[in-house]
Amino acid sequence: MSIDEPLEIPGLHDACLELAHVVLASGQPQVSRDILETLADRFEREAADFALLVASAGRDTALLARAVHYLVDAHALPLMGTDMEWFRQALACLVELAVPGIALSAKGAAFLHDVETGIAQAMQDLE
Repeated sequence: MSIDEPLEIPGLHDACLELAHVVLASGQPQVSRDILETLADRFEREAADFALLVASAGRDTALLARAVHYLVDAHALPLMGTDMEWFRQALACLVELAVPGIALSAKGAAFLHDVETGIAQAMQDLE
């Protein structure tokens, strides 16, 4: 796996296109397809920056597409526009939860129990 070779990230483009639609077009259905595609490409490039980290940890790069779908459901708001900072920060947090890369203190790790409880509740709501 070379840093020069783009990694395959199944489903990422479609997830980013859906995100672009939510943040741009939900309140303005007249947004052009070109604008949606341009923003989706920006989201995709941002997400792809995490692919090597994910793959190096032995994880499926498709988790990046799933993380974007989670952001669509939980954090994307209509008319957020083209600001990328919220996306970059939120995705970095989700990737760190899914693919831990740093050692946590006992106090920091305690939050993981809260996340675990929240995940269990969210999964139960799906049933």
